[in-house]
Amino acid sequence: MSHDQSFFRTLTNTHGFEVTFCSFGAAISSFKIPVNEDKLDIVLGFDNVEDYQRSFDLHAKPFLGAVVGPHAGRLKLGRYTDNGKEVQLDKNFEGHHLHGGTFNLSNQFWELTTISDNRVVFEFSVNNGQTKFRTEYFLSSETLYVTLSAVTDIDILINLTQHSYFNLAGHKKDITNLEMKIEALEILEIDEDLIPTGKFLPIENTFFDFSEFRDCPSEIDTSFILKGKHPAAILRDKENGLVLKVFTNQPTVHVYIGGSTGSIQGKENAKYHNKSGICFEAQNFPDSPNHSNFKNGILRKGEQYINEIAYQFKTSNSL
Repeated sequence: MSHDQSFFRTLTNTHGFEVTFCSFGAAISSFKIPVNEDKLDIVLGFDNVEDYQRSFDLHAKPFLGAVVGPHAGRLKLGRYTDNGKEVQLDKNFEGHHLHGGTFNLSNQFWELTTISDNRVVFEFSVNNGQTKFRTEYFLSSETLYVTLSAVTDIDILINLTQHSYFNLAGHKKDITNLEMKIEALEILEIDEDLIPTGKFLPIENTFFDFSEFRDCPSEIDTSFILKGKHPAAILRDKENGLVLKVFTNQPTVHVYIGGSTGSIQGKENAKYHNKSGICFEAQNFPDSPNHSNFKNGILRKGEQYINEIAYQFKTSNSL
């Protein structure tokens, strides 16, 4: 990977993991793991900062590996009511607010505040410093721990997530040999604009039932309501035996495979396409302030927001 080292930092461990982060979007840009006789890079990414920046000129922005916010997901018409006052946010995608708007956490340079052998910390502020965001990545022997946090001096809608596209076969392959399992009994119903309606739909014996391992679909863009069991989701490669277990303290994981990675040239001259990777976006319910039965995502002055995610890697015989 050829890139300006001033924007990239790499963590390693004794198991041969190499995880590289980019200060643009506090993104995971590379995740190399020894598998059998190979060392596979199992996330989609770009070689340089300029390619990350250019990706935000696309209509369907891929958000490769980035921290997403302040509000991940869609907010209907970009607005909500808080204590009787209407709040209007940027309508940046087809009349709605998506992934934090035009100016978002994914397309900004974060400040690298801490770097050690197994930990990096990025920080970023908005609202003239009144709202502070912090992303911490900690690499253990087999797990990357992600802590997304925020503190604020003003009331603000917060819903952060990590938007890495995983492919356990390697980032140049497709997800044909991957299968997944999700600890969920329901999904969020959505309308024609992919906005939650507020209803929970049971998924037993439907297309969305991944209570047992099934092949990854060719396309999905769905929020699964987690049962609270751990791990929340499991992804595994039937050919090489690599397994990813996703843990989170959030109520949903939004699973995404689709068009945002169509016809993109990634790192190492990889040609990314719709089935190049899969996202497990651990987060709160999207559009939460507009539904009384959702956990409200408005962070109050003096409160702290924390989203904890863990990506644990094993071989299939250790499941």
